[in-house]
Amino acid sequence: MGNKKKETLIQFNRSNIIESAKQLFKIKGVEQTTMDDIAKEADYSKSTIYVYFKSKEEIYNSIACEYMNLLKKGLEDCTRELDDFEACYYKICNTILEFQEQFPLYFETLIGEINVDIIQLEKDSVLKEIYNTGEEINDIITKLLQFGIDHQFIRKDIELIPTVFYLWSGISGIVLLAQRKKKYLELRMELSLEDYLNYSFKMLLKSIIN
Repeated sequence: MGNKKKETLIQFNRSNIIESAKQLFKIKGVEQTTMDDIAKEADYSKSTIYVYFKSKEEIYNSIACEYMNLLKKGLEDCTRELDDFEACYYKICNTILEFQEQFPLYFETLIGEINVDIIQLEKDSVLKEIYNTGEEINDIITKLLQFGIDHQFIRKDIELIPTVFYLWSGISGIVLLAQRKKKYLELRMELSLEDYLNYSFKMLLKSIIN
């Protein structure tokens, strides 16, 4: 019973620290937020923060991992009923778009470099979960592409794994550029953000289908 109460307290304190850090990262940015800031926001001493997290980076990685799992669940929902390749593809595009709009800070982490050093991953459980979740997300895209190949929707000459990364870079690049160039699209190209995204997602799809 004592161990259960202790574990509950640990989880409560970790959650409180993480929620406080989320607010600060959103308002001040990750770089400008200090461990002192997090301690003050969470109403803990700085030494208490270090009992649960060894660094600000570990706190950030824990939050990023949480959101990666959220995205994974969304992508799993997109491919749960895998009977229409094109419909599933557009669902994935829109899920990634919505994720970027809601959590832009953590989207950057998702598409950034992920530590693949096996020794380091074994030492850091959070980094290991981030890596494993990233692999599971890749597996979801792989599953969709394999379905497209098997049903002769996608060209058979494509290489599966490189195409997974091609789609990731394509979709994420389209989303990021569109968000950053929204005013330019409207003023110079006379395209709404939605129209540009739909056009770009369509062109990306055309590059891999029969």
